[in-house]
Amino acid sequence: MSHQSVSPARRVGVATGLAVLGVVLSVLLSIPVFVVSLGTVAQFAVALVLSELGFVAAGLVFLRATDEGLDFLRIRTPDLRALGVVVAGTVALFGYRLVAILTAQAAGLPLAGNSVTQLAEQGVLATLLLLVPLSVLVVGPAEEFLFRGVIQPYLDGAFSRALAVVLTSALFALVHLPTTWIATPNPIAVSVTLVILFGLSLLLGYLYVWTDNLVVPILVHGFYDALLFGLAYLVLSSETLPDGASAVALNV
Repeated sequence: MSHQSVSPARRVGVATGLAVLGVVLSVLLSIPVFVVSLGTVAQFAVALVLSELGFVAAGLVFLRATDEGLDFLRIRTPDLRALGVVVAGTVALFGYRLVAILTAQAAGLPLAGNSVTQLAEQGVLATLLLLVPLSVLVVGPAEEFLFRGVIQPYLDGAFSRALAVVLTSALFALVHLPTTWIATPNPIAVSVTLVILFGLSLLLGYLYVWTDNLVVPILVHGFYDALLFGLAYLVLSSETLPDGASAVALNV
């Protein structure tokens, strides 16, 4: 199916619908795990996997409805240059997060909590370790599949690449609104957190444009999250790490 005749407004509507569908399917798929008793660690892990599959399902709905194949996703085996970009991109995301959080704290702005802070409150350190591999194997691939693999190229068909990245990043940030609001029902804290997530998504979108390879943002996203969860574990199990490490690991 050709998308050339689809208007820009309709593309934005479809992209927004896909993002919303991803959230809805994530909630629906994770509901069954909460009606059985699996233990805190297993229950959280299974719920995470099922919820992330919601984003994959939304992307597959688009590919099926439009008769698009895997070529639409621009997936290629990364070469040495791409792997170098993955390393640099992961460091860049981490550096951006640290600067953004410390800047927000210096300005006296509150930050919304997330799964890391909730787990910290519950004292479930084992789950943080489990989230390290799950970030690389599940979270990064699932979310990048929908947002960078499907939504961004679809918007790219009607807008400039730069605007497609911006619009995709706005949707990426907004889908985190429910979880950030549940964790911290504070409009200012949620707004600051979403702005930071928007910036992170801009970097991921740029990496996809630069490399034209979906594997790159998938790996950067996965390694970035894994690094944060690993650091959070170290922070919560040690009192000797610097304040900067604590800030970047336990916020947003």
